[in-house]
Amino acid sequence: MPGRTPFAIGSLVLAGLLVASVQADDLERLLKKAARNAAQGTLNPAPPPRGVKPQATAAPRGESHPLKTADGWTLVIHHYRPTSAPRAGAMPVILCHGLTYNATFWDLDPSCSFAEYLAARGYDVWAVDLRGSGLSQKWVWKADEAPEMILGGALRRISRGKLAPTGYATVDPKAANWSLDHHIAYDVPAAVKFVRTHTGAPEVAWVGHSMGGIVAIGHLARYGNPGIGRLATIGSQVTMPNGQLPLQFLAEMAGTRKKQLLGQVGGAELMDATKTSVHNMFFNVANADPKIYEALSGPATDIPGIGLMQQYSILARRGELFDAGQRVSYAKLVDRITIPIFISCGASDQFAPPIVQKYLYDHVGSTDKTLVIFGQAGGCSVDCGHDDSLVGLKSRAEVFPVIETWLRGGK
Repeated sequence: MPGRTPFAIGSLVLAGLLVASVQADDLERLLKKAARNAAQGTLNPAPPPRGVKPQATAAPRGESHPLKTADGWTLVIHHYRPTSAPRAGAMPVILCHGLTYNATFWDLDPSCSFAEYLAARGYDVWAVDLRGSGLSQKWVWKADEAPEMILGGALRRISRGKLAPTGYATVDPKAANWSLDHHIAYDVPAAVKFVRTHTGAPEVAWVGHSMGGIVAIGHLARYGNPGIGRLATIGSQVTMPNGQLPLQFLAEMAGTRKKQLLGQVGGAELMDATKTSVHNMFFNVANADPKIYEALSGPATDIPGIGLMQQYSILARRGELFDAGQRVSYAKLVDRITIPIFISCGASDQFAPPIVQKYLYDHVGSTDKTLVIFGQAGGCSVDCGHDDSLVGLKSRAEVFPVIETWLRGGK
């Protein structure tokens, strides 16, 4: 892993075991402080200085639609209609982003837009913003720090006026925290139901990067199948044999989130605080365009809830994925998954390395299962990392065709 800057090292020392130490009482204190400030009016947006505009956030270029989860959160899903003849018999495809990202991950740039790649090949594509990310319901410290959406170079309302350009950002601190269990139990079935309802398809294909695959695995393992016909995961895991690097990353993210809750960091400074982790941990730098670094440190980035990061820290410390109460092991339930599954990662992935993909492959109950490691040993020109498997210089030529071929059943 490349060396960290002195600032980043200092941040790690200060953060320490913050993910483990921020317990319910501490989080409640932070949220009460945010609520108290809101009541006092400190969260009301002041007029920006002359010439200064609110933070603008690039968004996926698809048509955006709001949907509700069973527990009352509003999510946003972005629809990419086929731009060539619709592929006969193909399931609609849901793309789900990973930890700290949002749906923009799938459409950062035409050179590495998997959403547009699939749409150009006749697929009906839907990229979802999970709760707390993108245009879905999420907490912001100030209303004027809510992301603005840029579509076609102009700020405008979308989805026939149903969805504002700032999405569902709110200053209500109740939206500041959630766990992985919420994504698994509520966000997954809500997205699947929405796409099935709008397309009439009996089943969908779910493609998840990192946490975006974990949430589908978790739902299938614990709650049954909401209508997923095929599952492709890239850099997802239910085990973590060596959690040192993830714990460092989570400590940085938790420290940033705590500062955000206390109103000590926001806007461009918040985005700058995420760059160290993105650069140092998630990329094979030889396989990444610098402009993608910048995009993933800004428009595509969101800070996770502390409850979610606590659950990841449990995964890192105990070596397997548990629910937030540490009573249910998702890792021990994956044998309940029986649908066709594509399991993959980059050969140099430091967050979800090949060894954890092998565990998943060996333990899922599916008889139709595929394991692919994107690296030189498998025919790629580079050993891909965690993110650059999908947004790297070689993704369009060497990774996308492999996943797309599997989605259509190898035909």
